[in-house]
Amino acid sequence: MIEKLAYVRRGVADLGRAAAFAEDIVGLQRVEAGEGVALFRSDARDHSLALVEGEAGASLGLELRDMGALKALEQRLAGRETWRGSEAECAARRCKALLGLKLRGGLALEFVVRPLSSGWRYHGPRDAGICGLSGVVLASTDVEADVALWCEVLGARVSDWVGEGAYLAIDEAHHRVLLLPSARDGLLEVQFEVEGIDQVMQAGYFLQSQQVPVVSGPGRNPASGALFISYRGPEDMLFGYVGEGAAHDGLARQFPGARSGFCAWGSDSTVAEYGGEA
Repeated sequence: MIEKLAYVRRGVADLGRAAAFAEDIVGLQRVEAGEGVALFRSDARDHSLALVEGEAGASLGLELRDMGALKALEQRLAGRETWRGSEAECAARRCKALLGLKLRGGLALEFVVRPLSSGWRYHGPRDAGICGLSGVVLASTDVEADVALWCEVLGARVSDWVGEGAYLAIDEAHHRVLLLPSARDGLLEVQFEVEGIDQVMQAGYFLQSQQVPVVSGPGRNPASGALFISYRGPEDMLFGYVGEGAAHDGLARQFPGARSGFCAWGSDSTVAEYGGEA
């Protein structure tokens, strides 16, 4: 039912600081937006990251094929805490229609129809090698219930397991969502695809030069085969670069929940959900 991951929307207390990090460190292209909002491009879509001053929690934008799919999903979600996006909400997300679903911990899923695409070539402020929005990592206090929602209601599939965590595929990629057991619920990391190993390794040197803390990697994910590096931004936001991953269409495999299940290169992590030690 879900066609693709459209965008990530996150509330921040200090928009100026968060926006400067997204532009100068992550390497995203800022686009014009209203007061109190910063929108960023990573590819051909209008925006893939929205930072909203004073807004609580985070939202994932998930694209549906058409209005018929939205109405059908609304019926399937009957009994859950949903809302239809107002004209102002749709305008803010630059889409034709929106159906929202509130989850635990301040996270929401926003199912959108016809999100805006840009006619302009993406060009970041620095050459980070970004190709587009890759996926997200979510913390979950009830992975089993969340997997049931994503797979039985939203049409995703489990491509692999890591401990009790689940990699969720919604298109041809190995996964777009990684659900990990946690003591909290919410958005853990936003990941952007880069061209390959050179860009991942270059990012490590760049982040070191800018004194940005790397929280995981550089390494290679045993499940997807993707190279990765994850780092911490302002207000405890985690960002990551991934590249060279491959899809897995067979039976979902089980990887250990220890650090070895997250990195085949043996890199450390300071994130407990990633098999690391705080």
